[in-house]
Amino acid sequence: MMEPALENLEAKYGSQLQFGKMNVDNNQEIAQSFKIMSIPSLVLFKDGKAIEKVTGYYPEAKLAKYLEKKISENESK
Repeated sequence: MMEPALENLEAKYGSQLQFGKMNVDNNQEIAQSFKIMSIPSLVLFKDGKAIEKVTGYYPEAKLAKYLEKKISENESK
């Protein structure tokens, strides 16, 4: 499960990013609108628009590196 990793990442990056979670079984229309075909899936948004999707399990360290890269890219713009 990714939930413990995401909770840790939210504690670390919560001042720079907003985190949310959704049960796709209870929200199938929303999942379909973002083309979520498997779980876990992470959808990154910028200015209210989905800009990128990550599907599958990733270790916490790999997700942290990915998020740091995205934060850095956003700060350089």
